[in-house]
Amino acid sequence: MSNLNEGFGFTGALSKATLAEGTAANTIKITNSGGFDFAINGIVYTKATTDSIAMTALAAQAANTTCAYLVQTNSAGTFSIKKGTELGTADYALSGSTVEVPKPDADRCPVGIIKVATVSGFTSGTTDLAAAGTVTYFDVCGIPTGRV
Repeated sequence: MSNLNEGFGFTGALSKATLAEGTAANTIKITNSGGFDFAINGIVYTKATTDSIAMTALAAQAANTTCAYLVQTNSAGTFSIKKGTELGTADYALSGSTVEVPKPDADRCPVGIIKVATVSGFTSGTTDLAAAGTVTYFDVCGIPTGRV
């Protein structure tokens, strides 16, 4: 069974994580003061407010591109990030200023999306988000479909 709401178990966030840049370099954090609740295959879990969550090391994003990164968690509250397909400036404009959101891995709950528009490039896990360019955070309650 995948985590795409097939069968009987819902997978998705039940409250806002409120993602933001973490205090330590190359990290993100959950700023919701009460943490957040989420479900994976119908079982409910809670993740406390957490700072300095390490960003997954991923392939570099080129300069002058925009890309969506999916933030997901497993039942233990361990976060991972998936990189979407980056678009160059011209293609980004043609797409209506949207980028494709990657699908979550099996048994992972999507928590949020980080959209990064670079000037000089970005590498998740290596480059601090403050130096990435324009960064936009989206909290999600389920499987993101389409584009942001």
